Amino acid sequence: MLNLFCKETENIYRLRVPFENIYTSVFLIISGKGAILVDCATTPKDVDEVISPALKALGFSLKGLRGLVLTHRHGDHAGGLSRILELAPDIEIITDIRTLFDGVCTYPLAGHTEDSIGILDERTNTLISGDGLQGAGVDKYRCYTKTPERYLETLKRIKNDERIENILFSHAYEPWNRDSVHGRKSVLDCLEDCKKYVTERKKQ
Repeated sequence: MLNLFCKETENIYRLRVPFENIYTSVFLIISGKGAILVDCATTPKDVDEVISPALKALGFSLKGLRGLVLTHRHGDHAGGLSRILELAPDIEIITDIRTLFDGVCTYPLAGHTEDSIGILDERTNTLISGDGLQGAGVDKYRCYTKTPERYLETLKRIKNDERIENILFSHAYEPWNRDSVHGRKSVLDCLEDCKKYVTERKKQ
């Protein structure tokens, strides 16, 4: 059965790629100037059997993309990179903070890793957070922050950024058991949960 990209907003599509007992997410951000992929799943096989066919179903190809954003370098987000570079050697790999399109930019989310980033789409006030917001973790992977103090700084930054009204996570994190939150109040509640769980982890 073909896994397909599902529409999350007017401009953002999500592809759920099986990973162990859960899934990881690959996103496609579309504008009039082209499309950018966000993350590339876990294995070369994911690229060949899941990502490429799903792109084709939407009328895109790896070679036709403007770039690939890596939210961080963990294997379930960047594991397909070597295969993508074989298939599309000229694709730009984006890991820094910059404007991607008008109203769309990468966004600093340090904490889970020191260089974690997300993507803020101001057209729909939506933040793609990758693993940048952990909640209580997912499955056997509990809330993990390499730099807890920077994670708390990230939570504060998002709280103060009133542009962010929706968040798309890469996994269905606990305690919410879903991979997105919508509405400013839900965003603020999510941030409070994240703060609670990372504070508890720091005490252990």
